[in-house]
Formats: sequence, C-alpha cells, structure tokens
Amino acid sequence: MKRFGKRTTEKRNSILTLMLILSLLAGCAAGTAAAETAKGAFDRVIALSRSNAELWILAGGKLIATSDDAAGMDGLNEDAQFLGDMDHVSLEAIAALSPDLLILFSTEPAQKALGEAAEGIGIHVYYTNIDSFDDYDRVMKELTGFTGCSGAYERHVEQVREEIGGILRQVPEKAEKDSYLLLHVSATKSKAEKNDYFACEILNGLGLDNLAGDSSAFDVLSMEAIVAADPDYIFVVPRGNEKKAAESYEKLFSSQPAWEALSAVRDGRHFLLDKNLFGLKPNARWAEAYREAYDLLYGQP
Repeated sequence: MKRFGKRTTEKRNSILTLMLILSLLAGCAAGTAAAETAKGAFDRVIALSRSNAELWILAGGKLIATSDDAAGMDGLNEDAQFLGDMDHVSLEAIAALSPDLLILFSTEPAQKALGEAAEGIGIHVYYTNIDSFDDYDRVMKELTGFTGCSGAYERHVEQVREEIGGILRQVPEKAEKDSYLLLHVSATKSKAEKNDYFACEILNGLGLDNLAGDSSAFDVLSMEAIVAADPDYIFVVPRGNEKKAAESYEKLFSSQPAWEALSAVRDGRHFLLDKNLFGLKPNARWAEAYREAYDLLYGQP
C-alpha cells in the first residue's frame, strides 16, 4: 500500500481544504458543522440510511459504516460495517468507530437528536434534506467538495440535469392541466402527498396539477375526499413492507365500490409507481424517474 509522508499528507490536506472553501464560496449552502469546520479529507465516514450512503458513494467516497437498509447497495465497499436500523443507532456505536464525518437526515427526529449528541463529542455532522432535484444538486456539490471528486458531480448531477431537460422539452402543451393525486400507502398510514414531496415535483414538471398541493381537503385522506375530487390520474407509492402496504391499499381503497367509479380507475389512468424511484430518493436516477413518469403519461416517443 502506498503511504504518504508527513509533508505529502499536509499538502494533500491543504489542497482538499482549499477545494472545500472554494466550493462553499461558489454558492454551496453553509451552516452544517462539517462544512464550517472541516480541516481536510474525511476518511472515516458513516452515513445512516441507504439514501445518504448512496450520496456519499456517488460523490466518490467510501464508508466505514452505514445502516442495515444499505445492505447489498451497488458501490458499497465490502468492509463497511452495519450498525442496525437507521433511526436506532447508538452514539456509543458511532463513537467506537472514531468517524470524522457522520451523514444524517435533518428531517428525522431520531437522527437529528443523534447528530446533536455526536456534535457534542466533536464529530462533524452533515445533514441532508432532499425534496427536489435542486436539493440533490446542492448536496452533491457539497459532498464532492469534501471528496475532491469534481468528475462525480459532472457525471451524477450535470449530465442528469441535461437528461431531465430533454424529457421536459417533450412534454406536450395543453390548454388545461390534468389533475392527479399521489397516494403514499403503508400498513399503518396513508396520505396524499403535497407539492413538497419530491415525486410531485416530477409530476408537476410533466404538466400535471396536484389536487392535494394547496388543499386542506386531503390533510386527512379519505375515500370521500378522493371521490369528490375525481382526479384525472391516481399514482400509488408503497411505503415500508410492500406486501402489507398492498393489503392496506386494497382494504382502504381498491376494494371499495366507489373506487371503480373514479374516472382515473375506469379509464386506466391509475398507476402503481416504483418504490425505488418514487418512494426512496432517486439520487443519480432522477432522469430515470422522469422518464418512467413521462412514459406512463404520454407513452414512449
């Protein structure tokens, strides 16, 4: 294994630190502990959640540990340890691995609490919150700034943005937008997603109008509210255990007589979406998600 001498290591760290500073000055969002206090390369990184692990790997990094849901993920280095459920990893388990960076969700209360505790013992924490492609762009710009892998940003962000633009240019112009509801269904809870959900950005960009976007009628999802709205399209995304989600969906919706009377169901504009593209954050597969939704709406060009 090639080893660096003291001077080489110091030079390498100085270069990486400069790259990080330049990326921040170029417009990367500041405010995270990692962005503000990083002194060089992050070599011992833990990312809790499959999505966060994938982001770091896409940015050109390796992980010393991650959560169990990342098992089997493409690109994950074989020596990465698994620390359990992403919302139930202990601070002790994190500290025992001496990480210099911990990547967490800012929107998950358990992870936010873990991050605050980790910062309290001197671990740099980087929080992610991706609800749009622009959010993904910002996070990847920052993470590739940490790794120094600018080619990864070009490959996984700039090229993907170009692909999305090509798809959007094919969307036919209409005098009036068709309406839709995007239903997230699990064994315990079902909801109509509003426009702050990333998949709604995709559907809105493809020329549809989200009936739940600015309506309080869907704050509590009910069969009555769906019938009253009678959307042109209905999209369903399973959450959690897919078998249990399907059972819940059938019980609450598809087995109801009123469901078959909905125009979206009657006219074949009712779709089950891929959980990996529309339930989990698509990351480098954003263009693929746009393409799949486009094909459902308008057919392959």
